[in-house]
Amino acid sequence: MTATLLDAPAPRVVPAYRVPQFRRYATGQAVSVLGDQVWYVALSWAAVQIASPGVAGVLLSISALPRLALMLFGGVLVDRRDPRRLMVHSDLVRGLICVAAAAVAVWQPSVLLLVVVALAFGAADAVFLPAAGALQPRLLDPTQYAGGNALTSTVNRLALTLGAPLGGVLVATGGLPTALVVNAVTFGISVLALRSLRPSAAVLSTSDASKSGLRDGLRYIARHRVLRATILVGLLGNLGFVGPMNVGLALASQSSGWGATGVGLLLSGFGIGAIVAGLAMLRRRPVRHIGPIAGVCFALQGIAVVIPAVTGSLPLAVAATAVAGLTSGPAGILLGSLTQSATEDAFRGRVSSVNSLANLGLTPLVMAAVGWAADLFGLVPAMTVSGALEVLAAVGCVALPALRSARLPR
Repeated sequence: MTATLLDAPAPRVVPAYRVPQFRRYATGQAVSVLGDQVWYVALSWAAVQIASPGVAGVLLSISALPRLALMLFGGVLVDRRDPRRLMVHSDLVRGLICVAAAAVAVWQPSVLLLVVVALAFGAADAVFLPAAGALQPRLLDPTQYAGGNALTSTVNRLALTLGAPLGGVLVATGGLPTALVVNAVTFGISVLALRSLRPSAAVLSTSDASKSGLRDGLRYIARHRVLRATILVGLLGNLGFVGPMNVGLALASQSSGWGATGVGLLLSGFGIGAIVAGLAMLRRRPVRHIGPIAGVCFALQGIAVVIPAVTGSLPLAVAATAVAGLTSGPAGILLGSLTQSATEDAFRGRVSSVNSLANLGLTPLVMAAVGWAADLFGLVPAMTVSGALEVLAAVGCVALPALRSARLPR
């Protein structure tokens, strides 16, 4: 009997998309992302109507300031508290802010109101994003991390694609108050999904209570070969990617005479590529050669982001953005899954905060830098430098031993 039990195969782990509570989690987060897109469209529209396009740009950057200043401390808070509860509270606060702001907007919309809401959302994100990074792995088995990231990546990309046009329709028909109310509803849906979750208990050692400070978290990352490597190449890839995709495409479309339609087609190409990649990763997820695979993706993406700036052909530029989308998915999913697998539960909030800071907190600064460089040196040199940063990330994926030999749980 003992021999039979020892020889019995391990129970088969189902894919992440077949885990009911993870499906609820992914759906709730996608609905919240949809609401956020509606809000950003409403914020831009209201700022232009009340003030000017320049004010709209400033307001879109303002929400990044609290994230930039508070994100690392948000990670510390997450490692000391229940991440699910912090996410619920963050959504509740933002939902109440939306309802209150909608009431004020009906009476007297103003730039000050938009500033207050943008700052409040940025501060809430500084806690919510690290908490989400800490909670998601506790909803899955380690062998399901890649599938979970593929699912959330795909549904969030769909939400981003649908959110902007939905926001335009809502703003056109009901104005800023309607968009704020809709965003509040999406936060409510996210809260209901989060409250239904039953994450596994964190695995903590007896000494973890004395290692919950920011300095301990940064020291943990600095000493961890895999985390140090994934964060470094992720940062390089992000620095090379966000500028071309958020600023470069608009500048390329303007210089080539493609207009607003061209920008829409270029972004659609990227979105379609990213969704296709996410769906493919749901079916097949490599567990070996993680570094080389991510390196190939970064290298192709580095070439793809430069093409719209140097070609006068819109179809070729759209094809290039589609390649950028196809390669961004596998690289992000595999490196994110590797980070989750390598991180101890006691440090998930702080590791997630550093990752979020590298991928989201610095985005407005990078966009501003790329716009300034394109204005000073020209679009092609600015995009070429961005592409070179992605190629440098690709080199890191194969040159750093921690990534070159990295594997995911089978």
